[in-house]
Amino acid sequence: MSGGPSLPLFCLLLSAFSLPRSLVFAQAGGGVPRLRHPPLVRIIGALAPLDEPHPTGLQTVVVTIKATKWRLRIREIKALTATTNQGWGLLKDLFPPRLRFVGPADLLALLQQEDIAGVPLILEGRLYVGDHLLYLTAVTTNP
Repeated sequence: MSGGPSLPLFCLLLSAFSLPRSLVFAQAGGGVPRLRHPPLVRIIGALAPLDEPHPTGLQTVVVTIKATKWRLRIREIKALTATTNQGWGLLKDLFPPRLRFVGPADLLALLQQEDIAGVPLILEGRLYVGDHLLYLTAVTTNP
């Protein structure tokens, strides 16, 4: 043997570096690392142009959908899977308050419509706080 790391260990380390950093969770006491899925969340709110005044009393996040930036006015946020943070606590580590929306093209297309500003939205997806990313799994418009 050459004394270097084994091929399976090297592959495991390489895959850990290619994953979003919020997916990797080192298991205490050694052993094989476990993957921790980011929380599945539901956000109820509406998109508004960035140049509109910041509303008082509403939590807002600047979001990027493809190349377009919006202000997401959040009315409610809820974790749909078990997590240490609930409600607004899900966003407490999101600094600066910005998110990038990614996901299937059909879901992103719903959010890229010209008349989407002000339309009530229900967004569901995996929230990667450390990566400032929401991977969309469902988008519902509530006229």
